[in-house]
Amino acid sequence: MYTVIRKYDIVPGSAEAVIQEVKKSLVPIINQIPGFSEYALVEVGANEVVAISMFESLDAAKVSAQQTAAWVTDHTELFFQGFSKAMAGKVRVHSGSGFIAQSEHEELLQGVF
Repeated sequence: MYTVIRKYDIVPGSAEAVIQEVKKSLVPIINQIPGFSEYALVEVGANEVVAISMFESLDAAKVSAQQTAAWVTDHTELFFQGFSKAMAGKVRVHSGSGFIAQSEHEELLQGVF
């Protein structure tokens, strides 16, 4: 399994629009990639998001990187400032039992960050 993590600085005030556009037009692209496993977009600050993608193979991660780069280029003027900061690598340890809905478990993170 391979993971790609990218941090993006976004135009102030555009977080909700970025989230909706990612749902509408990027997620369907990534979902079509053979070997795709998981995708998450995390709002980490007022003007920052982090995208985390997981794939079964390095080749699938590379295909995603190309398609995501094209998508970002098409949307740069609307949402993004500067270049993304990317990290990628082979997953060495992974654990999880599924997605925890924010509305049910939001209190778990209060006071942690």
